[in-house]
This record gives sequence, structure tokens and C-alpha cells, in this order.
Amino acid sequence: MVDKVITAYYQLHSGPGYDFVYTVDNTPRNDSEFRLHNHDNLYEIYLFLSGNAEFHIEGNIYQAHPHDIFIARPYEMHHNVFLTSDKYERIVIFISLDFFHKNGCPELERFFTERTLGMGCQIPASIVNEEMYHLLMKTNRYLQDGAEGIAKCVLTEFLYLLNHIQAPLTLPRVPDERIQNLLIYINSHLTQELTLDHLSQTFYINKYHLCRIFKTITGYTINQYINHKRLLLAHELYKSGQSLLEASSNAGFNNYAHFYRMHRKEFGTSPKAQAALAGHDSL
Repeated sequence: MVDKVITAYYQLHSGPGYDFVYTVDNTPRNDSEFRLHNHDNLYEIYLFLSGNAEFHIEGNIYQAHPHDIFIARPYEMHHNVFLTSDKYERIVIFISLDFFHKNGCPELERFFTERTLGMGCQIPASIVNEEMYHLLMKTNRYLQDGAEGIAKCVLTEFLYLLNHIQAPLTLPRVPDERIQNLLIYINSHLTQELTLDHLSQTFYINKYHLCRIFKTITGYTINQYINHKRLLLAHELYKSGQSLLEASSNAGFNNYAHFYRMHRKEFGTSPKAQAALAGHDSL
């Protein structure tokens, strides 16, 4: 069904940023290469080719099968979990936020944005139009030949077909529905008070038990998760024109000093230093 093309790495530049990246991975050298992460200005599509792995995203777990397609939007925390040492292969495409508007197809962005956090992320091979696989391979082939404009057109056709899939998508395995609801709540209330006591009372869960199961499922402590999401929100507000002080306050940090400490702890640099990298996929 899918041509085995494990040969390409390509990055198409457009001004200071880029429209999309097409890359192929195989068995990771170490787990840190696939640790829990997010992209603050990229959509991710990846075609799973082989291996024994799960796709974890915002507290949900999807079992990966050959030729399944997975998607993630900006700020969705996700990673792969390898269940065995079997050879792992995938094709990955990262798409910039402005790709859809720059290429006259803003309606195709809805497939990524109009869904609940961590849900609707797996398109099983059984419902994927075979032509979609061929389009991914053609994208790779055109890029190798230097035909960047044609590759972009082919990718747009792939996105069109992706948006017109009618069959139900795979439902994830939810280890604990309470944590799933908590994640949705946190992401909807980042600018409000989110103390452990408040969350414990809101969800009627003992706070020590809540901390334990949250860390087990997400890989983060509750405070780490909240601070990380607030840092990402501050970055987005800064890019929209707010000052760093305004952005930190409007993202839910009580004061700039706290924002500064959390930023250095999370990213290893000051907010001002990172602001110089505003066009890059990091805060």
C-alpha cells in the first residue's frame, strides 16, 4: 500500500520561516529524542510505518498500527512510547501556521483546530484513501527533484483529502477520565487561579492522589504542566504584540519574577533572549 521510502530529509524555506518540513525517522538513538514535547507554531502529521509504539497526547493513548496517520496541533503535549525494540519508521510533516492562508486554503486548517484537546488525533489505515499515501510519496519525490512548488501543491491535495474523511476516527484509550477532564479544564482556565487545592476541590479528588496519577499519565507534575502551558501562552501573546510584562501577566503568572524564573528553568534562557527567536519553534 505504501511505497517504502525511507530516504528523505527536506526543509523548504520561505522568508525567515518555512512552509513545511518533510522528514523520515527510523529507530531513535535514545528515548530523549522522543520525549514529551509540543510545537508552538507548527502542525504535525506523521505516517506510522513500522514498529511497536503508542502515541500519547494530552492524557490520551493511541495504539499505532502500520499506515495509521496521526496529527497534533500547536500546544498539544505529545510523544511516542516504544513498547519493544522493534525497528521504528515513520514519515513526518511539520506545517507552519500560515501555510493554509499563504496557499489559499484556510478551510483545510479546521481538521486540526476543530476538535477537543487530545482527541481525533488518529486516522486509522482502514479509512484512509489509498491516494493519500501516494500523495505523501509524491511529495517526497518532488522535493528530492527540487520541484518545491509542485510538492506544495501535492501536499495541499493531501490536506484536502484529509479534511474529507467521513468515517469515524479512532477513539483513544483514556487511562483516567478524571485526568482527561482536568487537562481540558486547565487549558481552558490558564489565566485563572489553578492551585492544587482548587483543582482538588473542583474535581473531588484527594490532592495527593491527584498529583500521583497526573504525573503517571502525563509525565509532568501538575505545576510543571500549568507553568509550561502558561509559558507557551505568554509566548503567543508576546508574538501578538504585547510586551513581555503584559504577556506574562495575561498568561496567568502572578508577577514577572515568577515568569522569569519559570522561563529560565524550562528553556534555559531569559525571556528577552528567547524573544529574539520569535520566529522559531520554541519559546
